[in-house]
Amino acid sequence: MEVALIDVDSKIPNLALMKLSAYHKRHGDNVKFYEPLLDHPDLCYASKIFDFTPEPDYWPDCEIVRGGVAYDRKLHLPEEAEHIMPDYGLYNCEYALGRFTRGCPNNCPWCVVPSMDGHEVRQVADLNEFWDGQKVVRLLDDNIMADSDIFCRACEQLSKAEVKVIWEALDIRLVTPETARALASVKQGKSIHFAWDSHAQDDAVPRGLKYLADAGLKPWRFMFYVLVGFGTKRDYDLYRIYTLRDLGTNPFVMPFDKNDRYQRDLARWCNNKVLFKSIPRFEDYDCPTNRERS
Repeated sequence: MEVALIDVDSKIPNLALMKLSAYHKRHGDNVKFYEPLLDHPDLCYASKIFDFTPEPDYWPDCEIVRGGVAYDRKLHLPEEAEHIMPDYGLYNCEYALGRFTRGCPNNCPWCVVPSMDGHEVRQVADLNEFWDGQKVVRLLDDNIMADSDIFCRACEQLSKAEVKVIWEALDIRLVTPETARALASVKQGKSIHFAWDSHAQDDAVPRGLKYLADAGLKPWRFMFYVLVGFGTKRDYDLYRIYTLRDLGTNPFVMPFDKNDRYQRDLARWCNNKVLFKSIPRFEDYDCPTNRERS
């Protein structure tokens, strides 16, 4: 069978498509990314993450299975495909990509994870299911720290494998002396990402950073996503940014509405580190938002 794949908008190699590729190749099928007008597949898989991404201009004339957040949040891979080593050659991906867990107990109103994977964090794989000896492992877990036992076991596996790890955003509220030590035992592939989205994390940020410092992790290793435009006001946005900078971490603004001028201006100032360092206060940044206020 000829199988075509369409990756509509993934920013990194698409794990589901790599697993589907490995699954069909195991069954003797030919698999490749779809080339319009040239390919005539028997089956096509399409994955789309963002609702706002335009649809492809051409679709093959065959059965099409559409998956991903923007298409079908309840569609899951066949069990055999879910637990297969991904086809890293599909993207020429040099790092391992996978997850230990699914689910998140939080009910963040902007997040689709609970509706897709449930509110309970559960282990779905061990490292050897998606790691094939690569030097770097990129994890896609939504909130692995929500189960400290799973998190610590995962860190033990990663530490023994001597790999560098790239994490999705971890939850600063769940950092304890135990989880901080586990995190410190793992080699880091890049900045460790946390988030400070609302007042729910106000007390947790300095407390978590202290536990991490006690475990030997320096604050400059941490980047904090700062969600703005979702029930927060300018004074609180700036308070979070300035506090994170004073604590020695790296704030990164995430606009909820990218069409909002203030949110765009704030993100442009904070996320451009040349601007952020040369203009310490947003109030002094020459931008449409501040010109309107003056």
